[in-house]
Amino acid sequence: MTAASISISTFARDHRQNISIVRVFIKDCEYKPREMSMHELEYGPVFVFGGKHKGRVLYYDDDATEKTAICYIGHPLSFLGTYDIQLKLLREPTLGDLLNRKEEIDKVLTDIALYGRWDVDARSLHSLWAEKSMIEDSLFERRMFGEFGQLDGSKEVFLCHASADKGWVRMVHDDLMHVGVKCWLDENKIRVGDSIVSKISSGLASSQTMIAFLSRKSVDSMWALKEWQSFLARQLSGTDIKILPALLEKCDIPPILADIKYADFTKSYHDGYKEIYNALK
Repeated sequence: MTAASISISTFARDHRQNISIVRVFIKDCEYKPREMSMHELEYGPVFVFGGKHKGRVLYYDDDATEKTAICYIGHPLSFLGTYDIQLKLLREPTLGDLLNRKEEIDKVLTDIALYGRWDVDARSLHSLWAEKSMIEDSLFERRMFGEFGQLDGSKEVFLCHASADKGWVRMVHDDLMHVGVKCWLDENKIRVGDSIVSKISSGLASSQTMIAFLSRKSVDSMWALKEWQSFLARQLSGTDIKILPALLEKCDIPPILADIKYADFTKSYHDGYKEIYNALK
């Protein structure tokens, strides 16, 4: 094999184990393939979680057969090429998927520039730039939708967390807003000049569900404890509300939440988010 024949995918794979996202570690999770019809997945960016192109973010534009999707590299207008991929290997990407892949591509491109690895063919390099561009557009769209999404949801979800866990919480917030869930997040609700205590009390009172993000920081937070106690008191009074613990890292779960099943984010962001999503159905 000549140096010129080295592909981008091989070069990227050499670096995959070193990828991380600012203190948020999202591991690959295993999926049991299932048959998916073309009507279960919306056209647009998709995450490939199995097969030859595992880990890539492509654009699902059309159907080759009832079980096979036509996926573009980057935006369809770029038309750098397509792959026929089984629908059972595709799903809608979470923020974690998008950020992981962007981080991976950034590292490959940076290493190429720093170490002069110009033995990669131009078309493969262009394909990576196109995929990165589409991912960045998707992230921008989700960020904007998360901050300025619809406010007329029938029920509101209060996101209780420690400030140190804000990165995780923003990801869950944006993914929930993307599917139409109305969320109460302090940084989007409390403005300069507002009473913090009053705003939080109002948010707790107006919410029908609380997601309690559990970490070593939050279980030691008096603010978080008071918010949990306030919500549980309403629940015990017969109010039709619920609290959903979300475990971000291994920690001592507070006794007042110990008997409630939690969503587990410690192994995979996608699995934890899916548990939250299902609980809100």
